Amino acid sequence: AACTPGATTAVPTTIVEANVRPLSDILDSGPEFTNITTESATVLISTRQPVVCAVVYGTTHSYGQIATDSDMAGGAHTNHHPLLTRLKPDTVYYARLQDSGADGTLYRSQELTFRTPSQLNPNSNVNANLASLQAGARVVGVSSNFGDGDNESTYGANKAIDGNPATQWSSNGDGDKAWIEIELAQKTQVARIGLWTRTMGSSAQINSFRIVTDQRETFGPFTLADANQTYYFDTRFTAKRLRFEAVSTSGGNTGAVEIQVYGEP
Repeated sequence: AACTPGATTAVPTTIVEANVRPLSDILDSGPEFTNITTESATVLISTRQPVVCAVVYGTTHSYGQIATDSDMAGGAHTNHHPLLTRLKPDTVYYARLQDSGADGTLYRSQELTFRTPSQLNPNSNVNANLASLQAGARVVGVSSNFGDGDNESTYGANKAIDGNPATQWSSNGDGDKAWIEIELAQKTQVARIGLWTRTMGSSAQINSFRIVTDQRETFGPFTLADANQTYYFDTRFTAKRLRFEAVSTSGGNTGAVEIQVYGEP
């Protein structure tokens, strides 16, 4: 064919298929499904080299949903905890982990399965959270919200008590000075509290916190092992308002994914 002056000639492009290797080649620990509820689950996995981790999952072998790390750190790292959401009760799910290395290598796991519970166990740590919006709790004070937003904003304080682990409260750079005060619907004999800290990898993580009540009592500090899940602590006090204060953090936009309180009103 003749070439028209000024026209461009298409150059064939060679597509190189990514090198696919077993996830076990770089696996340090996991994968482990944890914090499984009727609506969500967390996958814990540690790798020997930094990778970007994703999980495809669904109710069939065709999957249909995808989840990535929720720590907002960006880029590749070694400790992963992608959150699987929009799950249904009493359902078997199929999942496959797909991690990407900086050299383009794709590390893929075998297909995994897990089942969501049919209903929440009345004695479990995820039932009857009195510090939830659904239970009538409310945020009555907060050190700050990211971007100076209100409590209903994307990273506002209400995200720590909305019962949704896919959302989180972030302070506006408060570091060790971050705090949030929650008022329960009734005065309560508090038997257990739980907190899931947010993280951005090298910052924004609460390592320990304390509680100050409206009775002017202080409890803690309580130490959080990591930002992978909610950690629970047995307590024994009576209060209606609880102020959760950061004690030790990695600085930055500290905050919480979820805060939970259990006891007898």
